[in-house]
Parts: sequence; C-alpha cells; structure tokens
Amino acid sequence: MAATNTSTDPNNEKVQNQTISRFLQWLRFACSEYRLLFTIVFALNLAGVVEFLFIWFRRGYPNDKTCALATSVGLAVSIVIREEHIVNLLYTICTAVPSTAPLWFRRRLGKIYHLGGLHSGCAVAATFWFILLSVQSTISFCSTTSKGAEHWILIIVIYILDCLLMSMVVMAHPSIRAKLHNAFEIVHRLAGWSSLALLWTLTVLDTDISRPSTQKLSSALFSSANIWLLFISTFSIIITWLNCRKVQVQSEQLSKHALRIKFDYATPQPGTTIRISSSPLFEWHAFAAWSQPGQKGFSLIISNAGDWTNALINNPPREIWARRTPMCGVLRIAPMFKSVLLVATGSGIAPCLPVIMTNRPRINLFWSTRDPLTTYGSEIGGIVTALGRNAYIHNTSTMGRPSTLPLVLQQYKDTESEAVIVISNPKMTGRLVQDLEYMGIPAFGPIWDS
Repeated sequence: MAATNTSTDPNNEKVQNQTISRFLQWLRFACSEYRLLFTIVFALNLAGVVEFLFIWFRRGYPNDKTCALATSVGLAVSIVIREEHIVNLLYTICTAVPSTAPLWFRRRLGKIYHLGGLHSGCAVAATFWFILLSVQSTISFCSTTSKGAEHWILIIVIYILDCLLMSMVVMAHPSIRAKLHNAFEIVHRLAGWSSLALLWTLTVLDTDISRPSTQKLSSALFSSANIWLLFISTFSIIITWLNCRKVQVQSEQLSKHALRIKFDYATPQPGTTIRISSSPLFEWHAFAAWSQPGQKGFSLIISNAGDWTNALINNPPREIWARRTPMCGVLRIAPMFKSVLLVATGSGIAPCLPVIMTNRPRINLFWSTRDPLTTYGSEIGGIVTALGRNAYIHNTSTMGRPSTLPLVLQQYKDTESEAVIVISNPKMTGRLVQDLEYMGIPAFGPIWDS
C-alpha cells in the first residue's frame, strides 16, 4: 500500500496565508465603527420601507404620513449630529470614562469620532424615503381629477428636491468626494440650503392641501411633527452660521512650508479643532487648535498641502473667517488611556502639541518630518525635544522615508503604550490604523468624513 504524502507546498501555504490576511484586513475595514453605524441605521430604515410597502400592498393604499415623517426624522438627525455643541457633548460623555475602566470598553468609546456614520446613514436613508414619497405623491397627483395650481407646485417642488437630495448623495460618495472635494463642498452647501427652503415650502403647502376645511392652517402646522423637526434642523444650521465671524489674527511665517496663525478670542482645551475660511460660502478647512498652558488664545499650524494652504502661507492673513466654537477631535480621547503613543507626520505635530504639554496621560511621540527645526521653528522643536527619550524624531531630509509600521510597533512595545493615535495624511492614517488594529493594538486616527 502506497504511503500518503502529507507534505505541504510552502508556496501554496504562503499564498493561502496572504489571502486570509488580506481578507481579515478587508473585514476589519468593512466592519469599522463608521460603517457599522451606517449599516445599522440604513438596515433599520430598510426594514421600515419593507413594512410600509407591505401595508400599502395589503390595504391597497399607503399611509400618507409615513414617508414624510421618516424623511424629516432622518434629515433632522443627520443635521443635528453635526452641530458643534452636540458633537462636544457626545465627546464629553464618552471621554468621562476613567482610565481604570476595562480597555475593551474605552477602546470602543474612543471611536466616538466615527459618529459621522450616523450622519451619512440618516441622510442616505432620508433620501430614499423621500424618493418613495415622490412615487406616492406622483400616484396621488395622477389620480386627482381637479388639479389646482397648488397641486402642480407641490409635485414640481418634490421633483426638484429629488434632484437636489440625490446630487448630494452622489457627490458625497468617497471616490467622487476625494477627486472633486471643492465641488462636493459647494454642492453640499448650496443644495442643502435650497433643499431646506423647499422642504419648508413643501411642508406648508402639503399641510394646507390636506387639512380639513374647518381647521386653520396655523393650527394644522403647529400640530404637525414634520414642521417641528424641520424647525430643529433649521435652528441647528442657523446656530452654526451665527457663530461665524471674521476675526483679527496674527500670522507668523515659520518657513516656506508652514504658517502659524494666532487667535485671541478663546482658549480651547487640548484635542479640539477650529474651522477657518477665506470664502465662507464655499469652503471650510479644519485645523487643530494649539494653546499654551496659562496663556490666553491659541494657534493653528498650517503646512503647504494644496492651493489654498499655499496661498495662505505666501500671503499671511491679518483677518480670517472662523467658526468660533472649538469642536472636539480624535485627540480629545487621549486622557481615556494610561499612556498614548502619538504618531505624527509633518504638520500633524500641531494637534499633538497641547496633548504633549498637558502630559496627561503619559505621552510618547513618533514624528516624521523634514527638517523639523527649520520648518516649524525652535519653539515647537523645544516642546517636542522636552519629551526626551519618549520622543523619536525622524528627519526625512537626512534619513529618508521611514518604514513607519515597524518603527511604530517597536516604539509601542518599548514605551509600553496602551493606545496609538495617528495624525497624518488620509492614506497614511487609514493604512496605519488599519494595520495596527489588525494586530490587536488599540489605534485611532481621523477619518475625514466631514
């Protein structure tokens, strides 16, 4: 009897391991907190759509309130969840957890910055509910024998809203948004305002058409849930824009590649960002706020990363538009952990500075940049070098591009850090956080979802 060959092909085994590794990495990417939130919200709304269609089919006519209410709820949540004070409140609640709590629990709460999944999930679901409302309204319009001017206006407004809402969803797709970011900003803002105005028109007009002849329009409006949800959405947007001001600033050109802008109207806590703009109707840019302990005011460090930043560095402003409320960002979660390894590249050091200076928790730093003292000045260099052996500075001008993952892993082990926070460009941040998470290391980094 011939012996069975139990040996395995090493090359085949290597291919299988690589396939499994890639699948697990993809699985981790697909199951990120952002996507889970989006999926949960969308799945719940999809279940609602199925139930609505089933009842419509069984009865022979739809519930004329469901689609409008579901659209209003979805849009209200998607707008309110982006308001600065709401975001700060959610961060405050999540980061109140002490560092003595179980790591798995703190690790999950630390993903609070993925709340954009709720924003996008509700917005996309609301768009699909509104498309269903359009179908329902079209059937009702076609079956109406005596069509007045208000019926024609109503259906036209609905079709315009369909176009506006779908254009925002399409432009917000990650691949399109990355290639046409300025166009995305303009479409999202102008189409959003137009949609809000038309939704007010639609709600008032629909209420007027459907109310009993014995009921006053004002009474019908005040008893409508849609009008109150619309009011909440509008109030949230107005609050944000009332907070915008053109403020006086002091600009200091650190080098040809970096600019420091100083503000004096507030002293934000570590881990917060400020949005600034030269053209507030068209584009806003978020930068981490850096404040010196015991001093009033804060600074932003802007490095050359495109046309807008390049123009700002070459022509340092004396005044600039700002959304004045500091909004919490990913570094706000640092005090949740006993020790943190900050990984920064280039001007990513700026948001790390206030966290480094508070030294709460124990901070370790990996910073990769070109000529740090020449590019960012002696003051910033002094803050970093004060960390001593807890800081590793990789000068790319003299040392070349680093093999970031092995270096970060080694420093993570050597410093016995509990978590890693990455502040770099989108590609580098996403890849490094994903690789570290795949290895079981608590890792966090901005996701550029807003």
